[in-house]
Formats: sequence, C-alpha cells, structure tokens
Amino acid sequence: MPIFGTDTSDQAGKFSCASAAQRTLKDLRTKRKGQPVFVVGHRLERKGKEATFEVFNDRLAIIRFDDDAKLGYDPLELLLPTEIDEQGVAYFEIRTCRQCEQFFPLTADECDADEEPTVCPDCAS
Repeated sequence: MPIFGTDTSDQAGKFSCASAAQRTLKDLRTKRKGQPVFVVGHRLERKGKEATFEVFNDRLAIIRFDDDAKLGYDPLELLLPTEIDEQGVAYFEIRTCRQCEQFFPLTADECDADEEPTVCPDCAS
C-alpha cells in the first residue's frame, strides 16, 4: 500500500496517512493544503466530520468542510486518515481508547492486523 508523503518536492500535492509516529495534523512536519483530516475538536456540530486543511492562522489550523465552512482548530484535534486510495479518497478508521477515552486513528498496518489496538499510543507506552 502506498504511503502518501509530504516531505519531498516530487510528492507535491500528495497527502499523509496515520503512522506510528504521526497520527494528528500537529505531528506532520510539512502540512499541505488539501490534507484530509477527521475532526475530533470542540464544536459538537462538527465533531466526527471529515474536512481538509487550508492554512495556519497563528496556532490554529484553518480547515474547510464540504459545505465550504472554514473553522480554526488545534492541530491535535485533527486526525490523519488511515489510508488514501489511488483516486485520492481518504478513509478513516477512528477508535476510542479504552483507558483515556480519546479518539485515535488506526494506521493501515493496525487495520490489517489480526487484532486492533484497544488503547491509544500514549496509553500503550
């Protein structure tokens, strides 16, 4: 399965998927406009929705929803997709940690494993 990277110029326009080292928008070294994200943030009417990253405004990530609404979120509240297919469609496998009850995205490898993790990486370590 191809991983869509953001760290080289020949990857321009490509986006990142969740990995062991990067699961949120904050974890990405290079953020690209159009990066798919899953919102777990503070606004209840937008929680659990998919959106795309636009730009940073001070410490907030401005994201765009399908209805063209733009809102600012802490990058920790924006989870990366588990997988992006060849057509660029992002798929999110989001789970709730059994210990801290926070949301976390599965990586593609975790999705394909015989047993999915039941706790987030922070609680597992």
